[in-house]
Amino acid sequence: MTVRRKSPTKAELLQLQKLYRTDEKIGERLGGVPAYLVAYWRRKKNIPKYSLPKFSEQEIRNLWERFGDDEKAGLELGISKAAFYNWRRRYGLREKPAFLKLEQLELNFPGTRLGFYASNLYGKRSMAQKILARSADREEVSIGETVQVTPDVITIDRGLAAVIEAFGDRKADMVKNPNRIVAIAGDHPGMTGKGSSLSRKTIGEFVKRQGVRSFYDLRDGICQQVVIERGNILPGLAVVGFGPHTMTYGCLGALSIGIDLEEMSTLWANGTCAIEVPDTVRIMVTGRRYRGIYAKDIVLSILNRLGVNGARGKAVEYAGSVLSQMSISERFTVSNLSTELGAVTAMCPYDATTRRYLTGRVDTRSSPVIPDKDAEYSEIYQINIDQLVPQIFRPGAEAVIKPVADMEGAPVHQVILGGCASGRFDELRVAADVLKGKQVHPECRMYVIPGSRATYLEALKKGLIRVFVEAGAMVMSSSSCPCQGGTHDPLAEGERCLATTNSHLLGHIGSEKSELLLCSSATAAVSALNGEITEPTRFVK
Repeated sequence: MTVRRKSPTKAELLQLQKLYRTDEKIGERLGGVPAYLVAYWRRKKNIPKYSLPKFSEQEIRNLWERFGDDEKAGLELGISKAAFYNWRRRYGLREKPAFLKLEQLELNFPGTRLGFYASNLYGKRSMAQKILARSADREEVSIGETVQVTPDVITIDRGLAAVIEAFGDRKADMVKNPNRIVAIAGDHPGMTGKGSSLSRKTIGEFVKRQGVRSFYDLRDGICQQVVIERGNILPGLAVVGFGPHTMTYGCLGALSIGIDLEEMSTLWANGTCAIEVPDTVRIMVTGRRYRGIYAKDIVLSILNRLGVNGARGKAVEYAGSVLSQMSISERFTVSNLSTELGAVTAMCPYDATTRRYLTGRVDTRSSPVIPDKDAEYSEIYQINIDQLVPQIFRPGAEAVIKPVADMEGAPVHQVILGGCASGRFDELRVAADVLKGKQVHPECRMYVIPGSRATYLEALKKGLIRVFVEAGAMVMSSSSCPCQGGTHDPLAEGERCLATTNSHLLGHIGSEKSELLLCSSATAAVSALNGEITEPTRFVK
């Protein structure tokens, strides 16, 4: 017979809580009582769960006296400038430190250049310069200099088979730093070219022999999304991948640069690769975002301002109030679409949003970077979105970006929602809210491609997949990215396709006389309902 445990008195519980704090430790002190039973006793006696301030007064005081700057001190704790300011006010630390520390020391001497580039002896480095200097084990690096970098993470997806063959051609035996490689198994069946002859079994045996730990199957989804979901990317890391869309990882504050097949096989063999230190463009996005305006519209407005390939060969640093309010998913879109600018990498700021996203995903502490206050940039742009309306983009030799309203009424024959640029849950939810209880136009084919298996399962659990199927859309596997030859009907001559992907889809749509237009999920969903391009503002919540 089980002996019923006697509940301690309220005074006893309070004393135990003062000494041991957590329900688990209190339970151990009581002789192996489960934590849930201790929690039940607390609730019955109206005793709240024990909690300490997340950051102690001494911790906040030490950082404030060390830096004298909310932004730098907040970065040490992984919180935003505003959050550190609130903690400081909470403990009554309102005055600047009486004595300057080295971290606060900034001097200007006569004759130095001031003005557009605030110039002094401290810093002047962009985020890209800081990360490349660390990865090259250098004190500093100069713009245009080629340095040998040891990447923290090496990603490879659709070209894995080809890289394995190129690595074999080098007569190399073992891969250097296999624990830094993150790979997705094999190419999509719709892809052809070098490496397609390797079987999945051969690839699996190679990866196992080399000791690659972070190896995911094609069924897990699209590389960029899977790698971020699984916590393989941290702020401040140097990431090198196969192909230009590696820069997507910049949404977490990492430096991510794409390299070609030959460079990747060399990296596998030697553990290092040559990277030219890029010049940096800073883009400040400010203003108020109104209903119907999404991350895709914002990045298209940036592309319209700078022009296609307007940042060719450069790094892009995003900043501003609008970026600080974006989710990681929206920053994913901004970083991914930065390939249209011709940039080599794109980076979003590290802040509390990034920290919250990583909490619970990773156990390793990150080392984020921020640009120096006097960092030098080749150009600085300020994009105000107060008057922004939904945008649409026709990629190609004669690229055009214009308001959706300017093309309203043009027939749409196919809609592709999701894929590598927009296959995350919040993008799917926007479209599902539009489609719920309605039917896709009979003359329009709509494909929905969740970016990963985890996203697919979440959409299934929340009922989004049911909404798409009932509306007449075709929900595809999360590995069927159309940019990589995934399954979808090729367009016939004269047909028009609306997609939420990037312009890489241009080579996979079908007839050269068909038309591809890129837009937000809301614009795509509304247009699929009407069978013609439709401005989405009045249809979204």
